[in-house]
Amino acid sequence: MQHSLTTLTTLVQEISGAENAMSAMQVIVARLSHIMEVPVCSLYLKSPTRSKLILAATQGLAESSIGKIKLSIDEGLVGTIAATKHTLNLANAPAHEKYAFFPQAQETPYRQFMGVPLIHLRQLIGVLVVQGTAKKPFSQEAEAFLVTIASQLAGTLYNIQKSGEWITTRKPKRLFKRYSGIAGSAGIGIGELTPLHTHIDLKQAPEMQGAGILKERKQFDSALDSVRDDLDLGANRIEKELPEDILSLFGVYRMMLESPELLDSTRDLIAQGCSAQWAVRETALKLASSFEQADDPYLKARGEDVRNIAIKLMTQMARKEQTESPDKTTPVILAGELISIADLSAYPSDQIQGIICRSGSALSHTSIVANALGIPAIMGVSDLDIKRYKGKQIVIDAGRGEIIIAPPEEMVAEYQRIKDTEQQFNQSLAGLKDLPAVTTDDFHVSLFTNTGLLADVSPGLRNGAEGIGLYRSEIPFMIHDNFPTEEEQYLVYKEVIDAYSPRPVSMRTLDIGGDKQLPYFDFKEENPYLGWRGIRFTLDNTTLQVTQLRAMVRAAHGRENLKILIPMVSRIDEVKTIKELLNQVISELVAEGKQAIMPKLGIMIEVPSVLLLLDKIAPYIDFVSIGSNDLTQYLLAVDRNNPKVSRLFDNLNPAVLSALYFIRKKCAALQLPVSLCGEMAADPASVLLLVAMGFDRLSLSAHRIPKIKWLIRNISRADAKKLLAKVESAEDESEIRKVLNKKLKELGL
Repeated sequence: MQHSLTTLTTLVQEISGAENAMSAMQVIVARLSHIMEVPVCSLYLKSPTRSKLILAATQGLAESSIGKIKLSIDEGLVGTIAATKHTLNLANAPAHEKYAFFPQAQETPYRQFMGVPLIHLRQLIGVLVVQGTAKKPFSQEAEAFLVTIASQLAGTLYNIQKSGEWITTRKPKRLFKRYSGIAGSAGIGIGELTPLHTHIDLKQAPEMQGAGILKERKQFDSALDSVRDDLDLGANRIEKELPEDILSLFGVYRMMLESPELLDSTRDLIAQGCSAQWAVRETALKLASSFEQADDPYLKARGEDVRNIAIKLMTQMARKEQTESPDKTTPVILAGELISIADLSAYPSDQIQGIICRSGSALSHTSIVANALGIPAIMGVSDLDIKRYKGKQIVIDAGRGEIIIAPPEEMVAEYQRIKDTEQQFNQSLAGLKDLPAVTTDDFHVSLFTNTGLLADVSPGLRNGAEGIGLYRSEIPFMIHDNFPTEEEQYLVYKEVIDAYSPRPVSMRTLDIGGDKQLPYFDFKEENPYLGWRGIRFTLDNTTLQVTQLRAMVRAAHGRENLKILIPMVSRIDEVKTIKELLNQVISELVAEGKQAIMPKLGIMIEVPSVLLLLDKIAPYIDFVSIGSNDLTQYLLAVDRNNPKVSRLFDNLNPAVLSALYFIRKKCAALQLPVSLCGEMAADPASVLLLVAMGFDRLSLSAHRIPKIKWLIRNISRADAKKLLAKVESAEDESEIRKVLNKKLKELGL
C-alpha cells in the first residue's frame, strides 16, 4: 500500500469540489476506504453545542446509523481517542476495556480498529476511524498515513463541524440560526433581511470576451455616467441627515470613480479585447490589493471602497439594478457583499435598522457612515447565504458581531428592550463632548483621534477629540498611480492641520513597504514584517522622505500645531538621520524665503528594541507614541492577520502589560510625554489598566471617544490601581479579562 503526496492532494481537491457538507464528508470516508483498502471508514464529529461525538459519515457501516450513534467524550474507543487526543491502533477492538457495541452499526466482523483525533487550532473537531477484518494492528505506514490525513482534513472539517448543519434531527426544527462577523457600528437592529447587489461577485465573476472595443468602451462610459448620477442623487437625498464631513464620502467615491488608475487601466484592458465588465473587475481587484496588503487595518479598509465602486459599475453594465421600489415603511436590514453610502441613500435612514456585509471591516466607509447615522453594522460575514434568507426577520447584535435568523418572539422582545436601553445610554453621551476626560479623583486623560482621510477629520472634533494623535499619511500615496508631489501632499496636510488648529496634529511619516505595497512601487520579501518598511524604506528613498517633510513643515506654517512621528524605529541612527533631514529642510525653506519652524519630533514605539534604547534616543526626540497593535504583534511573535495564530494576539497578555508599564515609567523618568494609539485605547477593559499605569494621552477612533470618556469620568485612578495590582499576578489574558469585565459590569458597561 503506497500513499504519496499526490494521493493526499487529490483527496483534498475532491473534498473541495463537493456540493455540500454532507457530500464532502461522504467523499472523505469513501475515498479513504478505497485508498487504505479497508471495508470500513467512519467520521465522527463533535457536536458544536454539546460534549458529544456523533457519527456523521460512514463507508461500510449501516447508513441508518448516521446521526444516531452518539458518544460522550471518553465513552467507547472513539470517545477515548477524543479525550486523550491520541491515536488507537488495535488488533482486537472488542477486547479493549473501553469498547462500546452499537448493534445498529452492524460492525460485528470488524475487529481491526484504528482511530485518530481531528484537531484544529487546539480544538477537537472529531475522530476519524478505519476498521478491518484482519487479526493484527494496522501497519506503521498505514498509521502514519492516517495521522497525516487527519492533520490535513481537520482544518477543512472545522467549518463543517462548527456549522452544525450536518446533524440530522427526527423532527424538523423551526429555522433559527446564528452567524458571526465583525462589529462595524455597535447597536441592535431588528428588521427584514433585504439583499443588495447579490448577483455581482467580484471573486467569482466569469471572464468574458468583449463584443468589440467601441461597444465595450461605450458601455463602460455609460456606466460611469450612471454611477456619477447615482452618487449626486444620493448625496442630495441624504444631505439633511448627515454632517458635511460624512457627506464628503460621496466625493471620495467620485474621486475613486474618476481616478486615472481606474479609468486608464480599464480602458487599456478593453482595448486588448476584454469585456467592459471583466476589465472593471480586473482593474478593481488589482487596485484593491494594493490597499488590502497593508498591515494597517485602516488602509486595508480602503480596498473595500474600490471594490464597492467596481460592483456599482458592473451592476450598471449588467442592467440588473433592482427594479422594485423599496417599501418605505418596513424596517429593513440591508445585506450584500459590500454596501456603499449611495446604497443607503435609497432608503430613509430611520427605516434602515441594520447593515450586513459579507466583506469589509470595522474601518470601512460603510462602518463610518453607519456610525454617523447610528445604524448597527456587521462586516465580514463571509458564510452568510444572503439570498437564502431574503425576507426573513432577523436580529443583529453588532456589539457582539452576531446575526440571528428568524428568532423566536421572546428573543425579539428581549433584544428590543436592550436596544431601547442602549439608545438612552448613547443619548446621554452626547452631553460629554465639551467635558474633560477626568477621573473622579482628578486624573486627566487627553483623548485624541486617529485619522487618514479628509472625510474622517470632522468626526473627531464632533466627538470632543483634543487633537489628532495619529494621522496616517499613506493615503495620498496609495490613491495615486505615482508618488504624489510636494504640492499635492502640502494641500492635503494643510487642510488637516487647519481643521484642528490650535489642537495638536501628530503626522506619521510614510509607513509603507514590506506588507504595505504601493501599486506603482511593487516589491516582494520573504518576511515583510521584518523587512523593508516604515523608516527603513523612506530613509533608503531619501528624496521621498525629504519631500514629505517639506510638505508637512510648509503645511504647518502659521499654525504651529504640527508634530511629526517616525514609524517602525529600531535604531538610534534612524532618529538622528531624520533630525538632520528636518534641520536641512528648515534651512532650505528659509533660504527659499518661506517661514518655517522646527516641529516637535517623536517616535512610534512598535519594535521591542526601542524599549531598551529609550535612554539613548531621548535627547533627540520630544515625545513618544506607542503603537499598541504592532508592539503586541512583535512582542508575542504573532501575526494577527494569520488565522492560525491570531487568537494568540491579545493586548492584555501579561508580557504586553509589563512592557507598557515599563515604557510609561521610563518616559516619566526621562520627562518624555507618551501617548498610546491602537485598539487598546478604544477597549474599555484595557483603558482601566492604562489609567492605572498613568497614561494620560490616548488616541483612538473618533466614534469610540464618547464611551471611553464616559468610562474615565466614572472611575477613580485609585480603584484602577487596585485592579492593576490584582491582575499583576495573573498568568494569562483570560484571567485578566475576567477581573476587568467584572468591573465593567459594575459600572454598567
